[in-house]
Amino acid sequence: MTGVLTLKEESRMSRILKDEQGMTLVELLATVVILAIIAAIGVTAIGKVIQNTREDAGIANIQQAMNAAKLYQSTNLGAGSGTFHLSDLTDYLDTADATWADPSAVSFEVQDNGSLLITVPAGQLTAGNKSSNVLTDMSNSQILDLDRDTLWN
Repeated sequence: MTGVLTLKEESRMSRILKDEQGMTLVELLATVVILAIIAAIGVTAIGKVIQNTREDAGIANIQQAMNAAKLYQSTNLGAGSGTFHLSDLTDYLDTADATWADPSAVSFEVQDNGSLLITVPAGQLTAGNKSSNVLTDMSNSQILDLDRDTLWN
C-alpha cells in the first residue's frame, strides 16, 4: 500500500492570525495619544460643569438669604421699616456662617412700603477661584432674576 500524503489547506483566517505579531510601537503611541486627548477634553468639560454648579449655588444662597429675610421681617419687624443683617437670621438660615465670608456685612433694609432690599459686599461668596461682586439695594424680583454674569463677572 502506498502512502498517501494529504496536505490540509490552511484557512485564510488562521494564516492572517498566525502572521499577527502584536502592536507596533507607533500603533501603541498613537493609541496613548488618542486616549490622552479624550481625557483632556473630559477633564476640561467636567471642570466647567463643576464651576457652573458652584456659581449657581452662590445665586441660590443669595435667594435663600432673601427668603429667610422676608420670613424674619414678617415675624420680627411687622409693618415697620428698619435694617437688619444676615447674622440676625440664624433661626431661619442654618448655613450662614459656613457659606458667607462675613454674615454681619450683608444687610437688609425694609422700605416704608414693606419691600425688602439686600446689599451684599464684594467677596462674600466664592465659587472656585471667583469672588462675588457687590450687589447694592437689590429687590426681591432682582434677586429672583439674578444671573451668573451679574454675581460673578
